[in-house]
Amino acid sequence: MLKNYFKIAWRNLSKNRVYSVINVAGLAIGVAAVVLLFSLIHFELSYDTFHEKSDRIYRIVRTNTYADGNVEHTSGAPLAMVDALPQDIPQFEKVVPLCGTIDPQITVLGNDAKSTNTSVKFNEEKQGICAGPEFFDVFDYQWLIGTPQVLKEPNVVVLTKKYANKYFGNYTDAVGKYVKVNNVVTMRVAGILEDVPLNTDFPVNILFSYESKRKNPATFGFGTFDNWGSTSSMDNIYVLMPKGFSAENANKLLKTFGQKHYKDDTNDKKEHAIVALSTVHYDDRYGNFSDRVVSKNKLIGVALVGVLIILMACINFINISTAIASKRAKEVGVRKTLGSANRQLVSQFMIETVVVVGIAIGLGLALASMALPLLTQLFDFPSEARPFSEPILWVFVGVLFFVINSLSGIYPASILSSFSPLDAFRQKAKTNWTGRVSLRQGLIVFQFTIALVMIFGTIVNFQQMEFISKMDLGFKKTGVYTLAMDVEYRNRYDLFRNRLKQLSEVEAVSFSSDEPSSQNNWQVNFSYDNSPKDAPFNSDLKLADGDYAATYGLKIIAGNPYLVSDTLRKIIVNETILKKLNVKNPELAIGKMVRVGGWEPAPIVAVVKDFQVGSARDAIRPVMIAKLEKYHWRSGIKITSANLTETVAKIEKIYSEVFPEVVFNGNFYEDKLEKYYKTEQQLGLLYRIASLLSVFIACLGVFGLVTFVAEQRVKEIGIRKVLGATVSHITLMISKDFIKLVVVSMFIAFPVAYYLMKQWLDDFVYRTTIEWWYFIATGIIALVITFASVSYQSIRAALTNPVKSLKSE
Repeated sequence: MLKNYFKIAWRNLSKNRVYSVINVAGLAIGVAAVVLLFSLIHFELSYDTFHEKSDRIYRIVRTNTYADGNVEHTSGAPLAMVDALPQDIPQFEKVVPLCGTIDPQITVLGNDAKSTNTSVKFNEEKQGICAGPEFFDVFDYQWLIGTPQVLKEPNVVVLTKKYANKYFGNYTDAVGKYVKVNNVVTMRVAGILEDVPLNTDFPVNILFSYESKRKNPATFGFGTFDNWGSTSSMDNIYVLMPKGFSAENANKLLKTFGQKHYKDDTNDKKEHAIVALSTVHYDDRYGNFSDRVVSKNKLIGVALVGVLIILMACINFINISTAIASKRAKEVGVRKTLGSANRQLVSQFMIETVVVVGIAIGLGLALASMALPLLTQLFDFPSEARPFSEPILWVFVGVLFFVINSLSGIYPASILSSFSPLDAFRQKAKTNWTGRVSLRQGLIVFQFTIALVMIFGTIVNFQQMEFISKMDLGFKKTGVYTLAMDVEYRNRYDLFRNRLKQLSEVEAVSFSSDEPSSQNNWQVNFSYDNSPKDAPFNSDLKLADGDYAATYGLKIIAGNPYLVSDTLRKIIVNETILKKLNVKNPELAIGKMVRVGGWEPAPIVAVVKDFQVGSARDAIRPVMIAKLEKYHWRSGIKITSANLTETVAKIEKIYSEVFPEVVFNGNFYEDKLEKYYKTEQQLGLLYRIASLLSVFIACLGVFGLVTFVAEQRVKEIGIRKVLGATVSHITLMISKDFIKLVVVSMFIAFPVAYYLMKQWLDDFVYRTTIEWWYFIATGIIALVITFASVSYQSIRAALTNPVKSLKSE
């Protein structure tokens, strides 16, 4: 019997080839999209879940509440906390101090620790972490050679197999050899780890002993281990909670701990708390060492897109299956007359669905496999990942197979099996009406509502990105080439500057801690005009030389910037600082003394027009600029030449001659700024792809339905043509019903789309507005696409010879 079901199913699918192809194509595209999105979501949700004790691992974070009401969050912990915490809160089972990400330059020395050969060197971005043996009591990374105890020594490093092979050719020969870190500290390779999983936020490919940080604090970060006032986001503390010990109890202990160690005379209130390891990859308030935060809201949005796409494909199947049901009414009548039960008919029609879905899923998986590199390029999905080898993916495919069959098969099968033999032979079987509104029409409206929301979202996202690209940032982002510098060789900075200025293509050169807008923002307390108290807010601090404003195009609105040759400390402030201090005239601030942190008071020599130090999501912050050469890690080179490739090659040549020990590592500043909006760009790309898929799937369904309608009304069309109807009249007659459904979809989609995109735009301080023409453009796009989908079959039907249509009854 089962074999017979499949045989009949195949015959029916072959007989209705056009509808079968439409169903398979729509489902295959939907399956491919859903499988890819599931792979992405599963990967992101799996971060650091492989640690056996992950449910008891927490990170200590801090909230700073300022006197002016502003609140800031940081994962950074002062180094003094590292030794104080185990003593004051012994309830924690383990306290794990970490320092990362170091972005080290690794110079391979080989067997000779005193080698001066700098020919083999690597700049390792987003790598490098300092940890002690206790790290491996909490986190699970596998050792190949050595034990965690080697990390008790200073100046030792542990490498993963991959990185040991990279540096020494064979990881088995790496132990006992030497590397130099940042051209400062020589370190011995003391152990080898198995290559780390892709789904971790801890950059343990290069693992320095925490004792190395204690011995060389300047090489591995900032501050000292007796300092409570300095905090870097590089320095984190993780704790292992005892079983049964609640987070609430831990936070109470940390509150008491903070009250003991922090002074009450500062301009902010500091409170520590613990957050679960399971939040580290998703909470952008605190960030993580991998510098890759994916919000849960984004993942929910991705999942919703996947659900909607597959739902649209299922709707196509339902619509087309029920539409062609009347063609099989007589078949049902004959079967029932010969004794077939409803159960047997349902089984027959469900088998047909299973065959279609099975073919579609097979094609969908093939499409997903081919499109996997695209997922890597567009959404940071690791190229090394192998989602099709994951058992969870095949479980998902099985569930998907069941769900699609249930959604797509049960309703059409129940409709087909419900025909009575008498109505079937009289051709009175109704397949699509419930009350006065067609279920099929409702499903089409639902499909186009989804498509319209996607199209509208794409337009808003594009306009916001355009707005950001054109907004006045307060500095020049184009034509500036930025380089990483090594402060160990800052005595050669002037030589490098002078060599560069000999190039006609170079207009200005500046050395600084970071660019005007960067993710390396320092915050300091300060007092103004010899006040004994700190201002009620902190300021961002940029450490830069006297050519900083000229290089990046900052606008001086009062006073004059200090010179490159100045040796005495001088301060430049922005407008926002003065506004928050109620200084209305910038000229009045010139000459006022400012004490920054623990520095001696220094005069304000210039006021700079406000510039954006963060992204468009952030309000303008108070900023100070001062000179401190030992933190000038970056250089900015203003280029006037149109031949950028040739100019960069000249810069690299000079850099390599002046700093042969250092890896050349540069990029254009505008390229770096674009990375601020990577999430938004990826979201926009997802909208565009989802819009195309949803429109394509919807049009596939409409095309199938129009084909069926044209077949059903072929004699009517023939009679109308005989009576004088033109091709345009017949095309409009068939098209108008579908156009009406799209218009109804607009009334539903536009309020939903407006609300969703308004919520998204609210995340930006600087944002575009939702204009009336966005709705018009979305509607026109939908109508044009729908009309194009309907017109082909409509015109084809209208052009059919009426004699051929009417010659037989």
